[in-house]
Amino acid sequence: MVRHESLSILVVDDSEFFATLVAETLSEEHGMATTAVTDPREAVSIAAEGTVDCIVSDYQMPKLTGLELYDSIVDTTDIPFILITSEGDETVASRAIRKGVDEYILKQDINEADALKLLANRIDNVVDRHRTQQKYECLVANAPDEISQVRLDGTILAANETMARAFNTTTDELVGQELSSILPEDVAENRRTQGQRAITAGSVVTFQDSIGLRHFHNIVVPLETGSEENSVQIVTREITLQKHNEEELRRKKEELTFINRIVSHDIKNDVNVISGWAGVLTDHTDPTAIEMVERIKNTSDHIAELAQIAKDFVDSIEGTTDVDLEAIDLGDTVDTEVSKLRSKHDTVSITVDDIDAVVRANELLSSVIANVLTNAIRHNDTGNTEIEITADRTATAIVVRIADNGPGVPDSEKEAVFEKGRKGADSPGSGIGLYLVSKLVDQYNGRIWVEDTEPIGAVFAVELQRYDPDID
Repeated sequence: MVRHESLSILVVDDSEFFATLVAETLSEEHGMATTAVTDPREAVSIAAEGTVDCIVSDYQMPKLTGLELYDSIVDTTDIPFILITSEGDETVASRAIRKGVDEYILKQDINEADALKLLANRIDNVVDRHRTQQKYECLVANAPDEISQVRLDGTILAANETMARAFNTTTDELVGQELSSILPEDVAENRRTQGQRAITAGSVVTFQDSIGLRHFHNIVVPLETGSEENSVQIVTREITLQKHNEEELRRKKEELTFINRIVSHDIKNDVNVISGWAGVLTDHTDPTAIEMVERIKNTSDHIAELAQIAKDFVDSIEGTTDVDLEAIDLGDTVDTEVSKLRSKHDTVSITVDDIDAVVRANELLSSVIANVLTNAIRHNDTGNTEIEITADRTATAIVVRIADNGPGVPDSEKEAVFEKGRKGADSPGSGIGLYLVSKLVDQYNGRIWVEDTEPIGAVFAVELQRYDPDID
């Protein structure tokens, strides 16, 4: 014996024998709470009490037909309705479907052995569908988006409270109106056109439109209503703030690009000229003034470094939303940055492993290596800076370690050094370089951390994903 959920079922049939048989079988064999009545007018009263989960009614009854019973309750109650019809009564079945009856079954089928099991399953199905529909209607009614059902001629068939509030009216007043009566004609016409597109394609259509300074995102869903008239559901969400933010972001990006051009080109060129002239002055300056000329040159070089960092930082911001990673030769990148550093700091000892690896990154990987190397030199007060660069392989990654013989990094600072603007009290740096490094490595889906080295110093470990041509 199958036990169904304890549903309350009202069985209506002018035959007391048949009504009782169905009610008792549903109760005893399927665990449903049932009530059997022979007078459909009594059924109307019971349905009005609101305790019935489903009505099972015969069609041919002397006082009220099954469809007349349905008509009597459909406007005041919301109860799933199953109609039992005579064999071959296709006209009644067709009328029942048009009216909105949930299900119909031939009485002959019920009279057959085990046929009430079919009826019990149909009851379960229509109640489940009804409850799902109720949940959906509740979501629609309380949704923050404007939701409406619209015929292809633009007639509004249904609308939720959010849409009614948007037009300072009620849902009842919206129903029956044309879209063009509440929207500008061009907007209404476009929404009708998009509705036709959805019906023709048999799939969801999305588009945006504007009313004055307000912007909207629309989703159009074709509906199957069982009627000959096609309709669509339109879900409208206001995106004015989003559009405003996008425009503001675009404007700021343009300004940032302009500033970046000044910093990376004009300022950098000027300080390079200053540095060049300072180098020339070194050979033509009184020995007592050499120190001041060297300070000018060092400061100019530092400004040039800051300009390059600023450029790389802006480039990384502009690429945050969509970073294109490609195959980058890690060994070539390290060798190039080491060569640049040696040309500026001929007293620094740098040893480099033979690194043969291709990683997933972009052209800004050079900034990662350059900033870590510069950091190792800038924070070293030993007077004899030594840097060692090694690389280890894993199955999917390369870990580059840049070790120095400087003062090291306290455990409490090992994560904080990568924060924006973070630098020590006596640090000559900007506090941006390592933050930029961390940001770029994140974009490469890699990791960076600080380790200790013996007997003194720090190791900056950078993990980068190996480039796999079969995947990438």
